[in-house]
Amino acid sequence: MIRVINILEIQQEYIDCELNNGTKKRIALLPLLEKHSNFKGIEQFQNLQFLKNAKIGEFGEIYWKDAITTSSNEKWNYDISPEFINFNGVSI
Repeated sequence: MIRVINILEIQQEYIDCELNNGTKKRIALLPLLEKHSNFKGIEQFQNLQFLKNAKIGEFGEIYWKDAITTSSNEKWNYDISPEFINFNGVSI
């Protein structure tokens, strides 16, 4: 199972991370955020300090706790799966 084991760098445009298969990947943030622009709370991701609150979850995903608010006012984490990072990230 692929997992993120280390977040190396977070910038406004990308996140660099290390996976447990020994690869280091860069994932572009802008395409993800544009795809989810209808999510309530996604505007927070324009703030670099907010982005730097990213954590690694129990399944090896990168996530931001309680970042998105649903239409019923529930708070949800916003995450990027390690599989998505592995297949869509650029090797660095």
